[in-house]
Amino acid sequence: MGMKKIKSLILACLISSSFAFADTDLSSKSEDMIKKAQAKNKVAIKLKNEWRDTRKIIKKAKKAHSNKNYSKSLKLAEEALNQATMAIEQHNAQKNKYRFLDSYEEN
Repeated sequence: MGMKKIKSLILACLISSSFAFADTDLSSKSEDMIKKAQAKNKVAIKLKNEWRDTRKIIKKAKKAHSNKNYSKSLKLAEEALNQATMAIEQHNAQKNKYRFLDSYEEN
């Protein structure tokens, strides 16, 4: 083999290994973000203030993760985490306000 072929082979190996590491890193970030979104949404569920689409978004994020579409999964998980966080903030801001449906459930 000539020196150019060896350099090209080494360069190709380095590039492909960097993609593999990036893919693994994105995979773990996606998985962590899904777990955070689920945990935050459980808090919103306990407060009886879960937003309508949060579970659906988490489900889509899990599906994208299983299909190895980590960037889409990460984006969806971040959206779900944001929604769950806002649901908790909404509950805290309105917890001392009268809520018609809450009194209706008690009867």
